[in-house]
Amino acid sequence: MSRLALVLATLCLAAAQPARALEPVSVSVQGLVSSAELGEQAPRDAAYRAGLVAAVLEAAKGILGAEKYGLEIEKLRATLAPIAQRFVLTYRIDGALERRRSPLDPAIEEYSLPITARIDTTQLRATLVSEGFLHEASDRPSLALRVRPIGSLAAAPPAGALAHLEQSVRKSLSDREFVFVETALRPGVSGQTSTLELARAVGADVALDLEVDWRTAAAGASTVPGGVAEVRARAQRTDDGSELALARFEAAGYHAERDAAIARALGAVEPQVGENLALQLQRNWEAVAATDKPVEVGLDAVSSLEQVLSVRRVLLQQLGARRAEVRELRPHGATLQVVSSLGPGALQEKLASVRFDGFTLTPEDAGAGRARLRVEVHPPASEMLAPGSAPN
Repeated sequence: MSRLALVLATLCLAAAQPARALEPVSVSVQGLVSSAELGEQAPRDAAYRAGLVAAVLEAAKGILGAEKYGLEIEKLRATLAPIAQRFVLTYRIDGALERRRSPLDPAIEEYSLPITARIDTTQLRATLVSEGFLHEASDRPSLALRVRPIGSLAAAPPAGALAHLEQSVRKSLSDREFVFVETALRPGVSGQTSTLELARAVGADVALDLEVDWRTAAAGASTVPGGVAEVRARAQRTDDGSELALARFEAAGYHAERDAAIARALGAVEPQVGENLALQLQRNWEAVAATDKPVEVGLDAVSSLEQVLSVRRVLLQQLGARRAEVRELRPHGATLQVVSSLGPGALQEKLASVRFDGFTLTPEDAGAGRARLRVEVHPPASEMLAPGSAPN
């Protein structure tokens, strides 16, 4: 066996080991406590405890994202502060205790203690999930959505109203952490005759079909022309076609122009559609979701082993895969077997959104138990010179 082949084989064996837990993170913060909050505590002890809470909250911010963290900060503090020490693996005091006036309010005297703490993010993430701040991927299936005009709307769809309905439903479900598989990025799937076939073609867990109809109001029913919009929603599991959600919504809209009347009617019904579907999908998916099944992730146009291992690291460390094994290395290609709560389409979607070091991934094909992506290499950006510097 050549030396290169031996190195490749060794790396493949290393890559096939079970997934590790999330890596701990080190956080540097200031432990702050006001004189009024001290009570009978020594200032240094109180600032130390406040520092550990601040470090755990900062680690939680990295897991949840800045926007969600900002919305949940008070509830997070109340939940994590009493148990903060259980997430701290090690800590270091980085300086002396400082007694000072608060920069926010000079009338307040406070104590500050710089601390660096190493946080167990695996245990912290599990707590965020159990307390409802974060959802596991298996709680939220990936969706392929299609909005279709039927009846009188099929021949003359209203301009903009159907797109607005789709955007509203997407936002409502995305806010609840459902994953949408973007069918526009998948070549060759637009010709699928049904939403279920479309979902299977792109590897989504659920096919979500919205049919929109319009009934013109009877003459004399109102002095202003209008009618009633009807939205019929049906969600099917791609594995077996079983129904996960079934609903029907109606709302009236009136305007001298037909399209404006339809837009008003759909605008009235949109919040109900998103809210109702979210409740049905969450409840029913949890009841029927199967245990994790392996997904084969194929990579084309691979030019280095490091690209394959970079994808594997993202699967394990960012996308929460329980296992990601390199099963095959071939000229310009590789195959990984991934055990994850995400279906093929969702895995493909999330990998395509990652900016790797020097390359990105473009979706090529997906289906039951498989997803394929192409490596697109990007040249490194030119370095910016500091002001006043000259190139060598």
